[in-house]
Amino acid sequence: MPVPEDLVAIPKSRWLIASSLPRDGSSGGLFLIDTRERRAERVPLLADGGAFASWSAEAAAVAKCAPPDPAKLLTHGLSIGKGKNGVHRLYVVGHGGREAIELFNVDSRGDRPIIRWTGCIPIPEGVEANSVVSLPGEGLMFSSLYDRGDADWSSRMGKLASAAPAGGIYEWHAGSGLRQISMPAVSGPNGLAVSEDGKTLFVAGWGDRVVRRLDRNGRETAPAIKLDFLPDNLHWAPDGTLLAAGQQIKVADLFACVSASKGSAYCTKSWSVARIDPGKLKLLDNWHRPSAIFGDATTAIMVDGRLWLGAISGDCIAVVHPNGAGERKK
Repeated sequence: MPVPEDLVAIPKSRWLIASSLPRDGSSGGLFLIDTRERRAERVPLLADGGAFASWSAEAAAVAKCAPPDPAKLLTHGLSIGKGKNGVHRLYVVGHGGREAIELFNVDSRGDRPIIRWTGCIPIPEGVEANSVVSLPGEGLMFSSLYDRGDADWSSRMGKLASAAPAGGIYEWHAGSGLRQISMPAVSGPNGLAVSEDGKTLFVAGWGDRVVRRLDRNGRETAPAIKLDFLPDNLHWAPDGTLLAAGQQIKVADLFACVSASKGSAYCTKSWSVARIDPGKLKLLDNWHRPSAIFGDATTAIMVDGRLWLGAISGDCIAVVHPNGAGERKK
């Protein structure tokens, strides 16, 4: 499983879905993970050729596009929206061949989930998406670490390494299309999470190491939390708290290491996860652990009291007790 950058849990099941973002030119795609058997399998790229389940005709028309090329598809941020009768919506940030939010149906009614591609929402030229989150109804938001049109790698790195404002958050709805939302200055918006009612947004600022809480108009509703690591993806824990995973390293050092690596070696042999009270926007736990076999953590989800961790390097997912040792799982 090359470079499992993000993870989501299929509701009311033992199954997870992992993205794959290799840097060596190989294809990524999606992986289905059985948490009981601790086994991962590549998801075949099946296409429905029809509308996204339960979406309006207007939304389905916007989402029509050709299926992605399996040989080129690289997958990044993930979000899953709970559907009806065991059929859910999966949103995937896709690179390779095209920049788009790829749309999937996840049918979890049988013994094994069936994942089918159903359409895409193209991303405007000059924007590179990172994380995605579904909104109530027919909408979504995605983040970008970089300013629109800034394709210069040294410029990108310089802004994030100095914690300067960079990047943005974009919102899409059927009928109204895409817009960039106004918000306080953030250095590299990365992970996103939204409240169940869709009124509150949480944003991980990767370059400036903060987690912010905003209303849907982009106004900050609490003082930001400053973290001692680079916060990457955000995900809800079963108890309603928020998990932020990331890397304990300087931006410039991580960029330099990742650029020089093909993705098999870790730049930081450790993992960092913060658990946050979303109501008070207070830090509840701040876990840091060294590891001989895992590092460069990007995402954390909680399954049966254990953290499942993805990374921007390597070929495995770590399964750890928050206060104990980790183990390597292919």
